Amino acid sequence: MDFSGNIALAFDLDDTLYDERDYARACIANVARHCAEAFGSDAIRLEADMLAAPNPYDGLHGTIGDKLPIDAFLKIYRATEPASLPLREDARRLLEVLARCPHIPVYLITDGRCHGQYAKINALGITDLFTPERIIISEAIGFDKHTPMPFVTAMARENRHSGWYYIGDNLAKDFYWPRRLGWSTFMVTDRGRNVHPQPPLKNIAPEYRPDFVIDSLDYLTSQICQSLSLQV
Repeated sequence: MDFSGNIALAFDLDDTLYDERDYARACIANVARHCAEAFGSDAIRLEADMLAAPNPYDGLHGTIGDKLPIDAFLKIYRATEPASLPLREDARRLLEVLARCPHIPVYLITDGRCHGQYAKINALGITDLFTPERIIISEAIGFDKHTPMPFVTAMARENRHSGWYYIGDNLAKDFYWPRRLGWSTFMVTDRGRNVHPQPPLKNIAPEYRPDFVIDSLDYLTSQICQSLSLQV
């Protein structure tokens, strides 16, 4: 695979560059702290109850009842700004290599609310690589990845680049439109921590499948380094 040409890369965010469970846990801890301060509850117990429940609000409600309505819970949860989140190690290695390749535009194309997605980006410490004009969030443009618009938006901003690559994890929406638009797509396999576990590929319609399945982003790191004669 040759990455030496006129190319651009775009990444999904959640469960591709980091484990979204880490963000969810930070949000749950923030809710627990709020409830401890507001209602004199035990933050450690509340956090444990929320983590143990299939739905964190149900775990909270089972402990403190109606003291925190669902809309207030969601407001606190969504306002959380973690101090830091850990990148996956293979993502860190790949992004470090891409930072040495300024001729390759690197995008984030992600679904979600702007506040929450930017909170994750800031906590991951990746704002130097993903400049504002190369961060495409569904809420900001009014379209999610079930439509072609996030990908068309990226192409319009980099119309001199002929080869596009998208790296994601979600079979429901990450690969259908990029493939229809002529992109090459890579799916990073679920390591057992994804918020939305991947179903078996055999159960997925062919048009929703990626072009390539990789166990680690280190595959792309090695291919880029080989194409550009870089040391890892």
